[in-house]
Amino acid sequence: MKKKLLLTVLVVSLGVFSSSAQPNIFDNPKYGTDSASRMECANNLSTMSEFMKIKLYDFALPSWQKVLQECPESSKNIYIYGVRIYRDKLNKAKDPEVKARALDTLMLVYDMRIQYFGQEGLTLGRKGLDLFKYDRTKEKESYDILKRSLELAKVSTEPSVIVTLMQLSNALYHDEVIEGRELIDNYLLTSDYLGKRIKAGKTVDQAEKALRNVEAIFARSGAADCEILAEIFTPKFEQTPNDTEFLKKITTLLIDQDCEDSELFTKSSENLYKVEPSAQAAYNLSKLFFKKEDYEKACVYYKEAISGEEDLELKARYQYELGLIQYSKYDNYSGARTLARGAIENNPDWGEPYILIGNLYASSSSTCGENDFEKTTIFWAAVDKYAKARSVDESVRDQASELIRKYSQYFPNVEDAFFYGIADGEAYSVGCWINEKTTVRTRQKP
Repeated sequence: MKKKLLLTVLVVSLGVFSSSAQPNIFDNPKYGTDSASRMECANNLSTMSEFMKIKLYDFALPSWQKVLQECPESSKNIYIYGVRIYRDKLNKAKDPEVKARALDTLMLVYDMRIQYFGQEGLTLGRKGLDLFKYDRTKEKESYDILKRSLELAKVSTEPSVIVTLMQLSNALYHDEVIEGRELIDNYLLTSDYLGKRIKAGKTVDQAEKALRNVEAIFARSGAADCEILAEIFTPKFEQTPNDTEFLKKITTLLIDQDCEDSELFTKSSENLYKVEPSAQAAYNLSKLFFKKEDYEKACVYYKEAISGEEDLELKARYQYELGLIQYSKYDNYSGARTLARGAIENNPDWGEPYILIGNLYASSSSTCGENDFEKTTIFWAAVDKYAKARSVDESVRDQASELIRKYSQYFPNVEDAFFYGIADGEAYSVGCWINEKTTVRTRQKP
């Protein structure tokens, strides 16, 4: 069957060549030194192409090898197809030596493409990606190739190249192969190029996703402390104190690095709010005044951030944080619960607001209830909220479980419940400001 297919492809490819070949091929030295070698090159190019169209890479290989050796300048497809052929070999290779030889050839294909067809920045990016993909031990070599690609391609650098470069930057920084300042420089450059790419409307979805990844990698890297960030960004702030995009970038970065008490954050946040009042700018100022222990102003800006924010997850975050302030600084339990409920409405799968409400209830046990028994029933309502937090958000499971264990020991005992005429499993309404319906649960005496 394969022999018949091979014969068919050969006949078709020769027919395609004879009917479509341009006369100037025979006068073009890129195809060979004389008419016979040029004819052979053209035939091999056609055969290679036909096999590649139907993904018969092993059948395409002999023709590909001939054109690579004898007429490497004749077509860029030699290198495009060569990458496909050797990626296929690498994906199938089991023997480490076979895989190493295939990877060496793949790297050579990229080098020859640059030699004969240029596009060095683009091609180096893809070369670096493949080197890292197929040999994870060559982190530094892959990093150097990708960095050179970024230097050459600049804004045109493919988003996948940028993200991988930042991943390698982070890994090499933690392995003490590169300095933190180099990682920071890479972050500044890549985020700038991605921002420009987004503004220009080039592959916007990919660029936006890449930018989020780059920012997350940098935020987790730990490469920059507040002092270094101030040293890097203060000169630019002084040069362009009203550059909206820069102000957004630097304030977000300083928040992620817990540098809200820095002078640079103060100035940047205030300027951002002046030039472009927004939810983000208001939030930055709320964080700023909270750090300064000016809770009244912090609350004012939190409310403005909540009012102006359209992203529901961010709005929930702001509501939750303001709720914490109302609870911890003003003992405003009812107001804090209202904010936590708003956060739940905007982000139902987030457990922290439920935990906040549970803490509000648990903290009310000393002030709610007309007797000791009623005070202990408060913990039913608190534990209900911790259980809900655990059920909706895996990230708070351990915290919620510990709170359930802690406060369940304060449930009424069986005798007290019997004395007040209630039993396990019955419905019960907790009064005071809480006004929650819950279920009776008792603890056994040890």
